[in-house]
Amino acid sequence: MDTTNIHESERQAQAWLVHLTSGTATREDGEAFRRWCLSSEQHADAFARTRRMWHDLGPAIARRQESASRGGRPAPRHAIRMSRRAFLGTAVTASVAALVVAGYGLDMGGQRGSGATLRTAIGEQRHVDVTQGVALEMNTATNIGVRSSGNTVTGFRLRSGEAVVRIAPSHTAPFVVELEDARVLSRPGSSFAVRCVDGVSTVTCLEGQAVLAHATSKTLVKPSQQLAFDADGLGTAIAVNPDTALAWRHRVLIYDNQPLADVVTDINRYRPGRIVITDRTLGERRVHARFTLDQMADVASLIEEAYGAHATHLPGGWVLLS
Repeated sequence: MDTTNIHESERQAQAWLVHLTSGTATREDGEAFRRWCLSSEQHADAFARTRRMWHDLGPAIARRQESASRGGRPAPRHAIRMSRRAFLGTAVTASVAALVVAGYGLDMGGQRGSGATLRTAIGEQRHVDVTQGVALEMNTATNIGVRSSGNTVTGFRLRSGEAVVRIAPSHTAPFVVELEDARVLSRPGSSFAVRCVDGVSTVTCLEGQAVLAHATSKTLVKPSQQLAFDADGLGTAIAVNPDTALAWRHRVLIYDNQPLADVVTDINRYRPGRIVITDRTLGERRVHARFTLDQMADVASLIEEAYGAHATHLPGGWVLLS
């Protein structure tokens, strides 16, 4: 047994736990942590041991505080938190930010682009009239850069998130929606949804027709069809049920025979913090689920009860499922 690798895995596990409980962890950190856990059984085992020690410390320190209080010595404020930090090591705490940024290349910069910007926060949805005859339904965590020519809005660029675009029959001027390296060419009286999440972009047609211009090709997307593309290229238009695929418009999320890991990734867009699955088998389990957006605060507990997972709740809305 290579004890050097075991010690290194435990050091990294301690660094991750400090960072995840610091209140400063980002969504990108959550993805990096998930990849680290799933990259080897040694990593997952090391984190499980560290997590158990973290939880065991709480009751032990509480007993010590109670004993000290009975002896006439008041317990210091925040003693449990600071003693746990001391267990994990102040040197690890000081170096974890450098470890995360250097090891995973996280982008700490903002969005680029010109013109007005439309945004929704995590869990927020908005209806916006971007110009006369063009209305948007913006979903959670969406960032849109509006394109204008003079005083006329000619389209927008979907930087991240998703939105439904409705073009009134009376709006005959061109309106172009950009996403990644493609464009959606709309027609009067059409409505369609666009989405850019985790490197995958989709166009879902609701009414009328939408044309996706990608590279040198143009693909027609008809009502109840969805077309996806990513860095590897363009897929084929497939039939979808818009009521299921776009159920978020009614504040509902529906998942049909999808891996739990994919379900959790999508749910994370609607709630602060992060749910992270640290067990590969649990993440691969296919599930059927329906949640309302009003359940997002308790969704980790619902998953725990429904699928027999073990949940570790951390500060800032972070939950580890195993």
